[in-house]
Amino acid sequence: MGSHEVYYTLPAGDRVIKRKALISKMLEEECGTGTGDNCSRYTYFVESYKEYGIYLKRPTQLNKGFDFTVNVSGMWFKKNRRYSNPSHQDIFDVLIECKSKYPEEYDAVKSIIAKIYRCEDIDLTTPLGIFFHDFEGIERPIEIILLSVKWLFMEQDCAYWNYSGRKMLYSGLLEQGLV
Repeated sequence: MGSHEVYYTLPAGDRVIKRKALISKMLEEECGTGTGDNCSRYTYFVESYKEYGIYLKRPTQLNKGFDFTVNVSGMWFKKNRRYSNPSHQDIFDVLIECKSKYPEEYDAVKSIIAKIYRCEDIDLTTPLGIFFHDFEGIERPIEIILLSVKWLFMEQDCAYWNYSGRKMLYSGLLEQGLV
């Protein structure tokens, strides 16, 4: 058993192709034989941006089969207890701050989120120059949130495919006026 590290890149394609590829990769996981040390644990390193990284952790506390948490290395979320996995509300809060601070530049953020939602490849090699402050007041680049959104969409496609999948988060972004 034990912990396993996997480096993974989503293939190009629509959400069906991406979901099948990710779930197929997860189907290769070693089965566990119990809890604690008898549980097989996986960390999937899926993105990097400067000193930050996005990684997926399985299994989750919620125990929902193909569910996973989306985590960011290099920063923390929450105010009362530090977590590396941003919630939807954390994402909303960051985007609301950026929309307020950078009203003219925010259209680029909206465009990138829409591309991610449509499963288009995005290029973040040229920084947008848009920053937010984490709960400790440290300035962070918006790109790390955009990459988190990409994987939160994937998480919803895996966990809620038979419902609306990624549309659940996207609808929340729409309701907040963030896309």
